[in-house]
Parts: sequence; structure tokens; C-alpha cells
Amino acid sequence: MEAMTQKIVELRGISKKFGGIFALDRVNFDLYNEIHSIVGHNGAGKSTLVRILMGAIRPDEGEIFLNGKAVTFDSPREAQQNRIAMVWQELSNFPNLSVTENLLMQRFVHKSNGIIDWKASQDLCTQYLLRLNLDISPKSLMGKLSLAQQQLVEFAKALSYDPAVLILDEPTSALSLKEQEILYEKIATIKAQGVAVVFISHKLDEIMHLSDRVTVLRDGQKIFTKNGSELDKDGLVEAIVGKPSEKKKAQRVVSVKQKSTDSSEPVIQIRNLSMERHLEDVTFDLKRGELLGITGVSGSGITDVGRILFGIELEYTGEVLLEGRLYDCTSPQQAVNHGLGYVPKDRKEEGIIPGMSVGDNLILSTLRQIYDHGFVNNKTRKTVIDRTMDIIDLKPRDPEITISSLSGGNQQKVVMARWISEGTRVLILDEPTRGVDVGAIEKIYALIREMTCMGVSVLVISSEFEEIHHAADRLLVFNKGKIVGEIDPAASAWEEAFALAIK
Repeated sequence: MEAMTQKIVELRGISKKFGGIFALDRVNFDLYNEIHSIVGHNGAGKSTLVRILMGAIRPDEGEIFLNGKAVTFDSPREAQQNRIAMVWQELSNFPNLSVTENLLMQRFVHKSNGIIDWKASQDLCTQYLLRLNLDISPKSLMGKLSLAQQQLVEFAKALSYDPAVLILDEPTSALSLKEQEILYEKIATIKAQGVAVVFISHKLDEIMHLSDRVTVLRDGQKIFTKNGSELDKDGLVEAIVGKPSEKKKAQRVVSVKQKSTDSSEPVIQIRNLSMERHLEDVTFDLKRGELLGITGVSGSGITDVGRILFGIELEYTGEVLLEGRLYDCTSPQQAVNHGLGYVPKDRKEEGIIPGMSVGDNLILSTLRQIYDHGFVNNKTRKTVIDRTMDIIDLKPRDPEITISSLSGGNQQKVVMARWISEGTRVLILDEPTRGVDVGAIEKIYALIREMTCMGVSVLVISSEFEEIHHAADRLLVFNKGKIVGEIDPAASAWEEAFALAIK
């Protein structure tokens, strides 16, 4: 590793609490002209730390120094003005706009009369793309590009602000191995150009390959910072997960055994399910009344399983059986007709209809029950809504308010509750507690457990390892599109699942 001289960023004694719980507890972090990776399990404090550096949230305690000078950022724009940029894990582009419009948003070149000079703006966009040697037309629609190309355009956009520091949050989670190699080359290129890189990832192979230094966070505390050359994978895994106490194991055993149900009869049987770049020879059963957890880090293929079962993804090989019969689903409507329900991880984009009332969102999957000769039967509608709201204990109990006025937790309960009907045999939940406050998580899982008691088989797809380990009857761990382990939550700790997922 090259000798590091000038410290570009230093965070001293950073602390942050949410709801009385430390997300970060007196964490120190520094950055030179290097690739410095931050690793840790979900909830370790990685995102909180970089969001503080980006000005998205304020620390409760601690100081930030930029080139030796104390600074305070009240917004990401202020951080950007001080030459700190970030490429977020989830793309924030506009698919119906051009590459130029996405990359130069609010920074177009204008003519003397104030009108946008599109030719000059496209030329400027091309300059930014060429910094990463990207052969992408500035006129292309963003939505027409591959996912990897979109990710690289986001990368170019961040570099267009001429940052001294670039933060990359899980940048390879949705990329193929070839696309990852291209991105690694770009990261090495910008480091050589004098840009310091903060790299966040769960993938230990790329951490070992890329990093000059690595900082491990666990439960809001810094465990260590070491040179990449000093680390081996087993030692890094142990630092990330720690050693679970026997007391914690015992508590989990009691919790899971109390929730266990008789799950001997398979409802869904998946055999050799494969999907190019995403899944490889996945085989498992989902039993009647079972809460089966599927877990893995971003890009491990866990989301694709649910999308295939619900008829969203069609390009796969392998066999799916539903109650012993071949299940060849080609659309979500066909999946619903077969008794499957699905709650996507992106609640706002795919789960709710924001402008509609709570009641109308609740009945979306039971419309056939409430229509009478082409007209809504208001009495039936009210009966269905009241019955469902009784089950989920929704507050405020007003079916006519817009769903967007509810908290994230209550919105998720509504999305899940629309599948509470006699026709639902299998419910697929993708990241059901994503964006939900801690208090609502327990209520959501209580609702899930109620559904399994009704005989519904529930497949919960989650990257929240500790949470799903605590809730599931059985747990399958995915790594790079393959099942790498089956965990009995009553006999193991969640850290064992996480270790399998990142190795």
C-alpha cells in the first residue's frame, strides 16, 4: 500500500442514538488517499456513519474534520459543496429522462437567453462519462440502459462534482461478476486520480481485493481498523459477527420453540431453480403453516426467488410444484388465482397506491368479492375492511384516510393484510420490515405468525439476519445465488447465518 501522508477526513468520537439505543458509540474513523472499506452486519452502524459524514443526519456527539479543519454539514448539498459525494445503494435516477438530464440535473449549460443549450450540455455530459471511459450516449434514456450502466452513470454523476471523497454504498450488489470487475477498475482509476474512496460492502472477497484499509463496526462500536494486507477472511468474519453468548442462544431457543407449528406437509417444492447471474440450482420445500426465512446479503439472489414464484421474473430454469402439481406461473394475476400473495420490498413503488384510501388499498386483492354486476357492493366492502382492520389492529382506525398519511409500519400492515383471505395459501414477504420503526417490527411479525396459525405458508425474504433468525421456524442462507446452509434457529445463533452469507 502506498504511504499515506495527509489525512483528508477524520471523525472523532462520533455518537448517535435512535430511540435511546446507540447506533454509533464514540466511533473514530479517518481517511487518506486510499480505498477504505467499512464492514459490519446490518445495524452495525455503517450507514449511520456515512450519513453523518454526508450531512444527512447530525451526530449527538463528536467532531468532523476535513483537511484538518472542523466542519459541520447540515445537508448532503453542503457536504457536496465541500467535495464529498456519495453513490447510494439504491439508484436515484429518472428512467424516463436522458443520461444528460439525469447527470446534469439543475446544472445544464444555458444560452445567453436562458434557454438550455442541449448540444453543449450533452458535450459536457460526455466529458464526465469519458472520465470513466464509458461508451454511453448522452441522449440515451436512462431506463434503456443495463443496471450496470445505470450504476456507472450514477458513479460519473458523483464524480462530476469533483469530489475529494467518494462514498460507495454496496455498489456491486446488483452487478454480475464481469460488471463488478469493470467497476473495480473504475474505482482504482479514480483513486489514482487523487479521490479518496469509502467503500461499504458485505462481500468479503471484494473487500479483501480492493481495500487499502478496513474498519469493522459491530453494534455501533468500532472493533478495529487494519491494513487490508493484514487480514484474512476467517479473522474478518469473526470480527464482524463476534461470539454470541450462550444466554442469548437460550433466549432464542425458548422464543422459537413457543412459535413452532406442525409443518410436515410441503405446499411449495422448488427444484434446481436457476436464473442467469442470480440463482444457481436452488432446491427447497415450503411446508404448510411454516414461516420459512430466506436470508442473504444484497445481491445474493433472495429477492429473485419471490419474484419468480409470483410470476414477475420469467427467465429461469428448474421446476416449481404447488401442492404436488407443476406450477408454471407467467403473471402475478395467475399467481393470485393459485392462492399466492406477494408483498414487495419497495412498498412505495410497488406495494401501496399512495393517493387511495386505506380501505381501498386493503381490498385490492379481494375486488371480486365486493363487485356485484359491475358495481361496488358497499356493504360487502365495509364487511371485508372491518374484518381485516380488526385482525391488524390498525391505528388510526379510519379506512377513508389516505394510506400515505400512515406511518411506515402501518402502511406495511395494510399491504400485508390485503392478503388475509380464505384464498391465500402462500404469502411471500420481501423485506417486510424495511423502513419500519423498531416498535412496529414486533407487531408485523405477530401478524405474520397469526397468518401461519391460519394455515398460510409464509416465505419471508430478509437481509435482517438477527430479526429473521428470531422469527423463522427454519432459515435458508443464500450466498452468490446458492443455498449455502440451512439453519435451525432453535439450535444456533444468528451470527452463524451471517457468517455463511458473507464468506
